[in-house]
Amino acid sequence: MRIVIIGSGFGGLNAAVEIRKKLKHSQLVITVISDREEFIFRPSLIWIPFHKHSIKKFTFPLRPTFEKIGVNFIEKSVKSLMPKQNYVICFDNEIIEYDYLILASGASPDWARIKGIEGKSASIYDISSALKTRKRLEQINEGEPIVIGVAQENPNQGIAYEFLFELDTYLNERCIKCPMTFFTYEKELFDGNGKESTEKLEVLMAEKQIPYYCNVSIEQVDDEKVYLNNGEQLPYSFLLVLPPYKGKECIRSSKDFEHENGILPVHETLQSVQWENIYVVGDANNIKGRKTGRAAELQGILAAENIVKQIHHEPLQSFQHDTLYLMELGKEGGMFIKQGTLKWTTSGMIPHMMKRAFEKYYLLKFS
Repeated sequence: MRIVIIGSGFGGLNAAVEIRKKLKHSQLVITVISDREEFIFRPSLIWIPFHKHSIKKFTFPLRPTFEKIGVNFIEKSVKSLMPKQNYVICFDNEIIEYDYLILASGASPDWARIKGIEGKSASIYDISSALKTRKRLEQINEGEPIVIGVAQENPNQGIAYEFLFELDTYLNERCIKCPMTFFTYEKELFDGNGKESTEKLEVLMAEKQIPYYCNVSIEQVDDEKVYLNNGEQLPYSFLLVLPPYKGKECIRSSKDFEHENGILPVHETLQSVQWENIYVVGDANNIKGRKTGRAAELQGILAAENIVKQIHHEPLQSFQHDTLYLMELGKEGGMFIKQGTLKWTTSGMIPHMMKRAFEKYYLLKFS
């Protein structure tokens, strides 16, 4: 039996570990294919621009981890998916066959969907872009207009709010005053996470004199302004927008998958709606809800469990949405949200310490 996992983030890593745990005495061959050799604890990327973290503290090499549990690791990019023939093709034309496939390939920022934005917006989606954002922030001068926003169709809006308040703290510590504006396609601030969460953010925006626009989309961006569909033109010197997502090229280029910009439709079991031996987890699927590392982790575990059940001809389980989110608010503390409801707020460093503790636990657990 051959199980292939494409991707080594939260979804792929947990899927591989869970399958091996449940079938450790079998002749099962598990292969993980990834275009990078290290695991990145992605929630920590937001701290890089503000000099709060060392990259070495939230990354670790994957090969030793997989070798320890008897999982093959191939550091290559996947060129094509061939679901009719049950194999994948790497860019060096190596063919890897499978009986079951887990697509944990993630998604990428789709800058091309917004006219003029590519190259103008800062980003924290990977280490390289986060380091470039750090360099740009070091150059901010008094009075430069700043715009932070969430573009239409972005599934993880919380990053923008965290960046906004981290940036506010960063500037205050340096005694730099800059006008900041926030916008989002959501109908209200942090929509879908309860009235109390929205009201907390509204109060903070008022206290910090940050004007904001909800229920708007971007029409285009030029070198000086962001143009919203409500007629507003927001001047900027520093811009960070969370863009729409797109699936990986190996999905978008496949003639055998129905998809929306590379994002695959799945059943509640996480199976592809077209191929029952293919599971899709994390950002690569179209399951509604916040796209976080926590969601990808849970989906990776469920995909592994369902493959084991499928092998044993047992009923499959459906994915249960477990919304758990700790949002940092700079020096204002943070909010803990579960199942779309604000459970508590706190001030000071407690939320940051909690996130750092979880990061440390995660790396110790797998590295």
